[in-house]
Amino acid sequence: MTIQCRALAEEEREQRLKELLVYGYCVVEHFMDGATVAALQERVEGACASDSVYAGVPARDADDLIVYNLQNKNKLFVDLVSAQSLHQILMPKLNDPYYRFLPPDVPNYYLHYYNARSSGQKLDLHIDSHFPFPGKRAIVMQTAFLLDDHHPDNGCTVVVPGSHQSGEFTDRELDHVKPVVARAGDLVMWDSRLWHGALGNTSRQSRWSLVATWGMWWIKPAMDITRGLPDEIYRQLDDRQKQLLGFCCIPPHDEADRINTKVGYEALRPSVGDYYRS
Repeated sequence: MTIQCRALAEEEREQRLKELLVYGYCVVEHFMDGATVAALQERVEGACASDSVYAGVPARDADDLIVYNLQNKNKLFVDLVSAQSLHQILMPKLNDPYYRFLPPDVPNYYLHYYNARSSGQKLDLHIDSHFPFPGKRAIVMQTAFLLDDHHPDNGCTVVVPGSHQSGEFTDRELDHVKPVVARAGDLVMWDSRLWHGALGNTSRQSRWSLVATWGMWWIKPAMDITRGLPDEIYRQLDDRQKQLLGFCCIPPHDEADRINTKVGYEALRPSVGDYYRS
């Protein structure tokens, strides 16, 4: 099975970047082909057990179906978030121009969180940058790969367009929100400063999406992806994929190891265990 994501013409890429700048979100239609959507949905549903109990899951997620850490489940999930056309949009938003240890035409940000979710209860407006601030530069972005159609009846995402520039935390009493209606195979992207949430799912139908959160290289991730990645998956990845999972910005153990947090492809190691002292 090969993941198939369509290429973006330069005009479309520029338009999506303008939408991210002005509105804080965009929709890339027909990003994945039907075979890719079907294959990913089969693997997500196979990995999901509705009676799973996860430590620390908040009560608001009690009716959701969730699969955490997709990068650990199957290499296909890594192949999806490695799509070149995805990073043609993310790089202008998240790349550090002074990283130095990697070429300027490859990503130097990395994956912070990656799960599959089919929503149940309403999700209040929130931001995932953890701190609001105005300006053109984003530090965290989110990308949702839709495996089902998303509409108000099945709890689609809602946003407040332009709120990423407010410099404020969310107003959860706000009535005027915009539902993001999209189709299976679409890609939805947003600046994590954007006020966003989800409607309650009243349809009794699934609303699966694969949500990958990306952050600049210096931001602490929500999951310890590098330490938790199975070695059998790591060994199948190319250098660019290893970097996208965070293996080029693991903090050093001490000054005898190295003094730079960020490194280049040449510093990548043969196995996950080689990065950590026993």
